[in-house]
Amino acid sequence: MGRWAEGLKKAGPWLAAVASGLMLAGSFAPFEMAEAAWIALVPVLVAAWGTDLRRSFQLGLVAGLAFWLPSLWWLTKVTAPGWVGMALYCALYPALFVVGAALWSRRWGCDGWLRNLAFMAFAAAWWAGLELARSLWFTGFPWNPLGATQYRNAALLQSAAWGGVSSVSALVVWVNAGLALTALQYLERKGHWGRRPHPEVIAAFLLVALAFWWGVDRLRATPPGQPPLRVALIQTGIPQEEKWDEATVSTIYARLRQLTLGALRAGKSDLIIWPETALPDDVATSQPSYDLVYELVTNGTPILVGSMDTFWPEQGHPIFYNSSFLFDLTGEPLEVYNKQHLVPFGEYIPLPRVLPFLKALTPIQESFSPGQTSTVFVLPGRATPFSVLICFEDTVPALARRAVRGGARLLINQTNDAWFDPAAASRQHMIQSILRAVENGVPLVRVANTGVSCVIDRRGVVMARLENETGGILFPGFNLAEVRPAPLQFPLTFYTRHGDLLPGLAGLLALALCLVLGAAAVRREAEGT
Repeated sequence: MGRWAEGLKKAGPWLAAVASGLMLAGSFAPFEMAEAAWIALVPVLVAAWGTDLRRSFQLGLVAGLAFWLPSLWWLTKVTAPGWVGMALYCALYPALFVVGAALWSRRWGCDGWLRNLAFMAFAAAWWAGLELARSLWFTGFPWNPLGATQYRNAALLQSAAWGGVSSVSALVVWVNAGLALTALQYLERKGHWGRRPHPEVIAAFLLVALAFWWGVDRLRATPPGQPPLRVALIQTGIPQEEKWDEATVSTIYARLRQLTLGALRAGKSDLIIWPETALPDDVATSQPSYDLVYELVTNGTPILVGSMDTFWPEQGHPIFYNSSFLFDLTGEPLEVYNKQHLVPFGEYIPLPRVLPFLKALTPIQESFSPGQTSTVFVLPGRATPFSVLICFEDTVPALARRAVRGGARLLINQTNDAWFDPAAASRQHMIQSILRAVENGVPLVRVANTGVSCVIDRRGVVMARLENETGGILFPGFNLAEVRPAPLQFPLTFYTRHGDLLPGLAGLLALALCLVLGAAAVRREAEGT
């Protein structure tokens, strides 16, 4: 019996780390247990409290892997090695977070409520800074930020208008840190609470209450916006393995024609939206593709077309773009947007001259080139400026900010999630669009080949979701929906104007403190030896 108890005691910290990771994973799709996010970090914080740098890093890495391996499971449909590699990379950030907490604990412990409140602020800032770093470094991977778990809580989500989703993440970590400190004090007193206040818990939930109250007030004060714009969402539902098959070209044309004509017959719309690369080739150089667009657009409604585009220089190889075209009623392209943020190994091969063997590891034949600027489209006859985010560009906050600052009052995400469907990736991806809408105070329309096609209003509320009778999303169909663009003249949010200023400064201060504490810890260990 003693051996079992001893073994369990040794395994306890590692089980706690795994528990933290699994609760984090459970907070996101497909489980979406948002409540778990508020306590998910408590076990690993308690387990790592007072440990050295090596042990705390190991515990944080275990928690990170337990979080990211199931969260990114959908990557196995494309690349199993990439799934493991990306999960391991993302796990480094929770590991660094736990190291920072351990450094603090070795210096100050958990005695004294003022120090504890300072730790809560430090933990919130450190996590927010690490999330921001992950969204920027190595082209950025801002997937599944902790604040995204609260996407259904529209009031709480409004704080993203100040510091982006990182501010919501910081709030969640603030509560986790307060609960962890309370648990540590309970353990240190061997289960005896005594009659004493617990300011850590009080402060944790007081800040949540204030954020919720402010969010409710902002929701009430948000004006409805411009007169409704009626849009037709065309979801083509082409499986990825058939999308670029020459034998499927006629099926793609037929489906686009059928769905678009069905939407036209169903009612008048101001704009028809096709998904990312809806056409099987380059609409600017392919006569069959252009003929289809011309046939449909001359029925009286402009069409936003997802298509490849090719630029032919006088010398050298052609340059390929992943693009979006707005065609007017005469069949002329009014504007074009070229995707700026490309997906490595999905749309381009990194360092092709230095590492040419990488081409054999990717499914793409030629690399796309990135666009250089956001395009603000304007519908004929409507003062409705909008911009397009293609595919995973809705995960990049800077692109949405740039578009809104450039005049866009509506964002449209054309995407193709067929690479990963059916999986949690579609819902995880859709939540990114919700964050961009709240951060900038503008609505967002999503149209997917397969995925979640819907309208998201300025408050981050999902409306007009396209789904079948069973709630499924893997089917061809269309939906007519109304969206109210933000007013042409409206006060830009703090986040739109200043971006990640707040989480960036907070993260830098937390990093500086970690470096000071880390240097002191290394010096003490050197002196001890």
